[in-house]
Amino acid sequence: MTANAVGEDNDYDFDLGLLPEGQLNPTPHLGLLPCFGGAYTLAKMSKRPIRMMALEGTHRLWHAKNGMDNVTSNKVNMRVYPPCGDGKFKSADEFLTTFESVVGHFGMYGTDIGSTDENDDDNELLNSWLDGSQWQQLKKEKEAAAAAEEEKNDGQK
Repeated sequence: MTANAVGEDNDYDFDLGLLPEGQLNPTPHLGLLPCFGGAYTLAKMSKRPIRMMALEGTHRLWHAKNGMDNVTSNKVNMRVYPPCGDGKFKSADEFLTTFESVVGHFGMYGTDIGSTDENDDDNELLNSWLDGSQWQQLKKEKEAAAAAEEEKNDGQK
């Protein structure tokens, strides 16, 4: 491998897996732990796309607090999602919101968000998160709510 400076393209041919929660989750049934944008920052700096990967059941095999001393099952489900949109998120907020919605659901339930069947290839909700349209809709709603709040505050002055 040839060394390269920060931000320069490289010829590395490997993937890197990160846990945006920073660790295994001891209570996945309660949802994700706080997530961090380091995966987005690393992808942006290295000019690489992000592919989300979800795990469900790791707490039964390797518990974040109890280690492997109390294995209750060896069944772990894993889901690798296709690249989102063009494969690159536009902001850390977009990445984190998409990750929390898509991967968070899988981690809690072992199924894809919006899925009614294990082989549901035509899952509109999942596809709308993966193509970025759900994020765009959410962003518009947030902007409209902020504008309405600002207008409300201006009217009270």
